[in-house]
Amino acid sequence: MRQTLINQLYKITKPQLLSNLRELEDIQWHSRKDVELLQQQHLQRLLDYVNIHVPYYRDLFKKIGFHPQDYAKNPDNFQKIPLLTKQTIRQNRSLLLTSEAARLKTLSEKVTGGTTGEPTIFLQDKMYRDYNNALDYYMASWSGWQLGQPQFWILARMPVHTGLDNKLYQTKNWLARRFESDAFLMTDESINRFVAQMEAHPGGFMQCYVSVGYKIAQFLEKSRYKSNLRAVYLTSEPLFDYQRKFMEQVYACPIFEWYGSNETGDVACECPEHNGLHVITRNSLVEVLKDGQPVPDGEEGDLVITCLTNFAMPLIRYKIEDLGTKSTKECPCGRGLPLLEVIGGRKVDLFKTRAGHTVYGMFANGVVTELGSVKQFQVIQKTLDLVIFKIISDTPLSEQKLKTVETFTKDALGDNVTVQFEFVDELPKTISGKHRHLISEVE
Repeated sequence: MRQTLINQLYKITKPQLLSNLRELEDIQWHSRKDVELLQQQHLQRLLDYVNIHVPYYRDLFKKIGFHPQDYAKNPDNFQKIPLLTKQTIRQNRSLLLTSEAARLKTLSEKVTGGTTGEPTIFLQDKMYRDYNNALDYYMASWSGWQLGQPQFWILARMPVHTGLDNKLYQTKNWLARRFESDAFLMTDESINRFVAQMEAHPGGFMQCYVSVGYKIAQFLEKSRYKSNLRAVYLTSEPLFDYQRKFMEQVYACPIFEWYGSNETGDVACECPEHNGLHVITRNSLVEVLKDGQPVPDGEEGDLVITCLTNFAMPLIRYKIEDLGTKSTKECPCGRGLPLLEVIGGRKVDLFKTRAGHTVYGMFANGVVTELGSVKQFQVIQKTLDLVIFKIISDTPLSEQKLKTVETFTKDALGDNVTVQFEFVDELPKTISGKHRHLISEVE
């Protein structure tokens, strides 16, 4: 009865979600060649659009002598378009916005520090949100999950609602059997409550960060609860073999690696064969480059992504600052979607408190990105009582702003914490060339 009610509810309130799901489910079983042809059509539509509606690309195309029809004649001409970096986005934010009035009315905002700690604001339209909502459920369906079955989400900055809005939000979650928790603040109490919900509502999937999934598995192993999950989807950080094996044992279900970002949405995901990550070609065109040139399949390079569903602030040939390899091998699952392996990056530490709680390290992103003139930052938890913010800034920061950061940090980690600020000219890089901006040295 409830399943029937849920299906009818989605038909009435989320027709676009169901339409997008049908499209995604159909694409995956096409041949690799047909999948590429469909993707080329979507990219052509995007190029035609930005040439008319997006000042940044219109001016850029004129400057480099590129026209969207050049791509139609030869897809290799796409590589003439320069790579887009976070710095370029910050310098040209208003020019990267569409001039289409109707689309501008549907904007939502995402702020990301990425893996480098450099705050960047991205704007996305309704079409993007509709597709990425569908993509979450589409990837979950690879585990055998269906709409209406339980879903457990532990991600950063879960929506906050009050009053009547909160009642409506909770009612929708109840109908959809959706359970949420915030990754920023994890306590034994909140984890205990969450795993109790998993046991009480069997057959669902959980989606969370790798470190969070691992932390919950450690808790679950020592508790009296069983997960009763169908699948666990992990993202945003490297998934090591020992973590996968431990979580598979504790959760007693398949572990799926999922790759995406706030700015580009869902990019790729493992299927039940666990033979690499399938690129979601309806949403993302993925290139692997070295020194700006394509590398042979199987060779490591920089991941460059074009988002095909956000026309409000299009990201074309966006350098996402992760490494990966592409493969031409066919997956035994039969899907025509190309395979990708993401290498390194996205390592975020869990910070600990003297009270024994665990705090997701990216709590710092929100407050630092609001300071305005910060170019880059690094947060180091030296001890349970000392946190150091290393900051690169174009202009001096006011005492009031620094006090805000200090207060926010104490709220997250405890009043016992001393917060120190160091203003530096550069930050050390990892072996892969990235800045590791969240570090806990507490054992």
